[in-house]
Amino acid sequence: MKPTSNIAGLIAGLCLLAPLPAFAQADWPNRPVKLIVPFGAGGSSDVLARIVAEQLGKTFKQQFVVENRPGAGGTIGVTQIANAEPDGYTIGVTNLSTLALAPFINQSVTYDPMKSLTHIAYVGGAPVLLSAAIKTGVKTIPEFIAYTKAKSFTFVSSGVGSDGHLMGQAIALAMGLKIEHVPYSQTAQALGDLVAGHVPFSTFTLSSTSQFLRSNQVYGVAVTTPERLPDYANVPTFSEAGYPALIGTTWFSISGPAKMPKEISERLNKEILAAVMRPETVERYRRDGFIANTLSATDFTKFVADEILRWKPVIEAAGLAKR
Repeated sequence: MKPTSNIAGLIAGLCLLAPLPAFAQADWPNRPVKLIVPFGAGGSSDVLARIVAEQLGKTFKQQFVVENRPGAGGTIGVTQIANAEPDGYTIGVTNLSTLALAPFINQSVTYDPMKSLTHIAYVGGAPVLLSAAIKTGVKTIPEFIAYTKAKSFTFVSSGVGSDGHLMGQAIALAMGLKIEHVPYSQTAQALGDLVAGHVPFSTFTLSSTSQFLRSNQVYGVAVTTPERLPDYANVPTFSEAGYPALIGTTWFSISGPAKMPKEISERLNKEILAAVMRPETVERYRRDGFIANTLSATDFTKFVADEILRWKPVIEAAGLAKR
């Protein structure tokens, strides 16, 4: 009888222990949550992170503390997210560049975008604007093609392997253009040179370029949205010009380390989507040229995988694929 009694006691003990992870998850968050932004303060990712952090703090009655960890094109901060404990207390901003571009370009990137992270929510996408210096006289896609065919597609971006660089490469591939990329370390300096006419074209996000577009300091040749944006109705899309492959955004998202509890990632997804669909956020997005997308955590994970496949041939065509 004694061995049977011991086994029964062991089983009873295991039954008592089993619910503890569920209780821990139900109690989450019971302390501040760290939200890592892998870029400097003031940029698009930082602004979006603070919108999300404010709303999550109100919803969960707990602090969501934004920590800027810039460096190496955002990959240092994303590495810290990937290496954190998967308990829901460290999450952070990821984006097109850090998930679909840098891991396949930068030899020093150690995380796997699909295996090292839990993808939680799509926060917003900034379409890319092909801008032209006023002195080029280029206002339309036909004028752009004529200008670049006679010379080359010379454009500025925020660096080799950046989303702007790869979008420029995608434009060149779609239109059969000879390319000359001029990387800058600072977006502001690059746009300053575009306005001054020192460089002919740029491929920055609409949100970065909008102030110069509104003040008629640059021409907006085409934008990468499926349809024209109401606030920029005079800027055509690549799609309407016959280039449907040039649709997309420089998107930003929230991810955590791999193996985060599904219950936590789904709760975060629900509340992040609620945050970006608030009227005041929608208005801000509209004004700044951002686009929301209400994807579930599962659908967003598939979206990331699809984006990796989409950009692989562009990376290879640019000669940037790591070996």
